[in-house]
Formats: sequence, structure tokens, C-alpha cells
Amino acid sequence: MRIKSALLLILSLSVSLYVKAQNEVITTDANITIKNLVGNRINFNKTLIKLREIQPADLPKSQYIFNQPGTHIINFENLNFTVENRKIVSIAEIPLSNAALNIINERLIVLDKMQYAYSESSNLEYLSGVKDRRVAFNNDRQFFSVLKSLKSTITEISTLAKGDDQKASVENALAKWKQPHIDWQFFSQIVVKETQSTLGK
Repeated sequence: MRIKSALLLILSLSVSLYVKAQNEVITTDANITIKNLVGNRINFNKTLIKLREIQPADLPKSQYIFNQPGTHIINFENLNFTVENRKIVSIAEIPLSNAALNIINERLIVLDKMQYAYSESSNLEYLSGVKDRRVAFNNDRQFFSVLKSLKSTITEISTLAKGDDQKASVENALAKWKQPHIDWQFFSQIVVKETQSTLGK
């Protein structure tokens, strides 16, 4: 009886933890996130003239959209992307092969990492106290450009998903995707930093 009771207790706890984990899945509206990221950066740039000295609290916060730990559901353009530990594992509205999901991951995660890195680089440049802010302004332009590319990529996927044969339409289009027009040298620097961070743990 004791063994049976213990097994029932373990089963009950497992179910409880599973239900709790399901309830803790975070759902985010990517459209709002992108709008806030853009708006916060624009508002900060408008206040630069008034700021004699820039403090960390003055800077717009950098934020990932997809590249996050844990389990998240990212909603955008009527699509629900399930992200598990920094990887898109499914799009609820479109049944896709692993190969197709890998292509989408490569595009969206790369763009997400870049917009975050440009934001951080810009913030560091402003904090450095350098009076010539051309580097920071360039980072800001790239930040806006990458966010625009990320948004247009998702819009493209959403448009393809409206076809009669969703899976075939999306997968055929993905197979023809070209590399995004980004600064790959800058992205290589991100990869180096990530590798160094991982090795340092």
C-alpha cells in the first residue's frame, strides 16, 4: 500500500508540474514589441539634445523577440510561433518540415540577434562619452533596418500561409529564399562573442 500511495503521489506531482509549466508559457505580441523597440529608440534620439550626460537609465532597453530561453509563443501577423530555448519549433497555423523550420530559424534568429546587438552597440557608444556620434547613429540606422527586415520576413511567411496549399506554398518559397542583405562581418562578431561567452561558462 505504501508503494502504491507513493507512486500515486509522484504521478500527482508530475501532472501538477506539467500543468503549471503549460500555464507558464509566455505569449508575446511581436508587433507590439517591435513598435516599442522602434518608438523607444526614436524617443531617446529626440532627447539627446537635452541630455548633457547620458546615464544607463536613459538608454532604450535592448530586447530579443525570438532568441529567448524557456518556452514562448510569439504572435505576429496572425501566426503563432512556438519558441523553445531560443529556437522556433513550430508555427501553429502551418504544418512545416524540420528543414523548413530550420530555414525560418536561420533567418529570424539571425535578424533578431542583429537588432539586439545593434541596440547594445549603440548604447555602449553613447555611454562612451565620444562626442562624434556617427558610429552610434549608424548603429541606430542598422537597428531600424534589421527590424524592418524581420517584420517583412514574417509578413512574407504570413502571406504565403494564406495559399490553398499552405505547406507546399511556404516550403517552395523558403527553398528559394536568398540570404538577407545584412552586414555579415558584424554578425560574425556576434558569433565570436557568443562562442567566447559559452566557453567562459
